[in-house]
Amino acid sequence: MEAMVGFLILGITISALFGGFSFGFNTIKLSQEEVRADQILVEKLESLRVYNWTNVTTTGYIPSNFPAYYSTSNAVHGVTYNGTMSISPFVPSATPEAYSNTLRQVTATVSWFSEGMNHTRTMITLVSTNGIATFKP
Repeated sequence: MEAMVGFLILGITISALFGGFSFGFNTIKLSQEEVRADQILVEKLESLRVYNWTNVTTTGYIPSNFPAYYSTSNAVHGVTYNGTMSISPFVPSATPEAYSNTLRQVTATVSWFSEGMNHTRTMITLVSTNGIATFKP
C-alpha cells in the first residue's frame, strides 16, 4: 500500500514537472517571436530615415505590405510575419498646429500565427520634413 501511494505521488510530481517544462518552453518560444516582431517593426521604421520627404509623401513608394521570417537554426518550419505600413497626414487631436502639414503619421503592423493563435504588434511614429536626414551615398 505504501508503495502504491509513493508511486502515485511520484507520478503526480513527474506530470507536474513535465507540464511546467512544456509551459516554460512555450513561453520562451512566444517571447522570441514577439522580440522578432519588435525587431522587424523597428527596422521598417528606422529605414524611413534614409528616404527623402518626397518619397515618404509619394503614394506607393514605400511598400504597404511586406513579409518577414523568423527561424531558429534547427527549426524545420519558421514563423512568417505579414507586415503592413501605412502613411497618413498627421491630424492632431487638439487644435491644428501650423506645422502639422509637415508631419506624417506612420503605422507599422506585423501579424503572425503561432501556437493556434493570431498575434499582432503595432508601432506608430511621426515623420517630419525637417527631421529626415539628407542621406547621400
